Amino acid sequence: MKIAFINIALRPEAKRQHLPVGLGYVLTAVKKQGLEFGLFDMAVDNISVDGLEAMLGREDYDVYAFGCIVTGYRYVDQISRMIRRIRPDATIICGNSAATSIPELLLTNTEVDIAVLGEADITIVDLLRALERRMPISEVKGIAFKKDGKINFTGKRAIIPDLDTIGFPDWDIFNLEKYARYSDVNSNSFSGDKVVSFPLNSARGCPFQCTFCYHVFLGQKYRRYSEPAIVGEIKRLHDRYRCDFVAFWDELTFPTLKSVESRVKAIKALDFKIQWGADARAGLFRAEHLDLIRAMKESGCNHIGFALENGSPEILAAMGKKMSVDQFIEQAKVLWKGDVVPLASVIFGYPQETPETIQLTLDICEECDIYPSVGFLLPQPGTPIYEWAKKAGRIADEVEYLSRIGDRQDFHVNLTNMSDVEFVETVTRKLEALAKRQGLKLESVFKTVTFQKPATAKLQERK
Repeated sequence: MKIAFINIALRPEAKRQHLPVGLGYVLTAVKKQGLEFGLFDMAVDNISVDGLEAMLGREDYDVYAFGCIVTGYRYVDQISRMIRRIRPDATIICGNSAATSIPELLLTNTEVDIAVLGEADITIVDLLRALERRMPISEVKGIAFKKDGKINFTGKRAIIPDLDTIGFPDWDIFNLEKYARYSDVNSNSFSGDKVVSFPLNSARGCPFQCTFCYHVFLGQKYRRYSEPAIVGEIKRLHDRYRCDFVAFWDELTFPTLKSVESRVKAIKALDFKIQWGADARAGLFRAEHLDLIRAMKESGCNHIGFALENGSPEILAAMGKKMSVDQFIEQAKVLWKGDVVPLASVIFGYPQETPETIQLTLDICEECDIYPSVGFLLPQPGTPIYEWAKKAGRIADEVEYLSRIGDRQDFHVNLTNMSDVEFVETVTRKLEALAKRQGLKLESVFKTVTFQKPATAKLQERK
């Protein structure tokens, strides 16, 4: 049986092209079981859908597999239809949130045959073995498939309780020379120095449930690798790939102070220096934690990312955020004081949004000396705000909506009481004013400032 995996490019022209962590785990699991496969990396090889069709047309495969987040539904649709056209008898498999959040819609409206639901490390191997041996796939837990016009679910697969047992991705599967061209951009070090950066997934899931957020581990137990396993992976990345910057690639790296302390202790014990960055819960660090932040800096921590999302207490409550604006401000200020760069994101567009709440959000960012990563609210299937948007008639046709959405920096749907023009122009105008006050020159106000201005320079300005 011949298998082709496809790494779908959501942003083929982007300045950043990250190693695909989720696909890395899947391919590593398949490789460990001795299953051979071809890989078509649309991201790093800058392959269009037409270009992919030409490449796939040169060789027959029995199975085509790919994963994609649900905001890339249109690519899943296009690619699955193209595969069906050139290989009518092939089996087409899709995973990630494009499968997990909308299995019925996906299997009914695209040419995908099988949806892999949730954690795929074990499921994909069991599924490919069943296909190879012509065994009933109905016995494979954790999938949905269509047969004779009917959607069938095989039952939920139990999560992997101990992440240490699966290890980390085998990055040799990918063309690292090509990904290295983006390494310094991907690192978030912004020091101006060339670095070799790798992602490191140290946890799966998130213990919080914001009303706008969807990921394939939603509703499952939050799990972390052990610190010895994480340290072992850092050593491997350093020794094998000359990695000098680790980007912890998690929904949430640090849920507690204890998790920070153990990570800092483990990294400081290394016999080499490494830079790193991670995400933390907003409100985790208080003024009294300055010594811990300085220890983080000493261990090589470059930045901590966390979300304000919005400055309105009413909107924060609607989002399900378990934090206050004051906690966000305190965390940003103590991180700056400890020489660790705070990176933050905001979302505009909840039903309660007004020009005043937009201004309030940006005033808070200015107070914290942060130019945020900005996004318009993008309701995703499987979230409460998506259900609200459907009931309110803002999403009338799900397939139409999913077929046109994309990056959160682009405006796709309006849930506010403002007109589309007023909403977009208000956000744009106020972002331009914030950038001007902070002395920033941006290609676009919707691109985070860290692309434009080294954060290390900003630290020097503050001293």
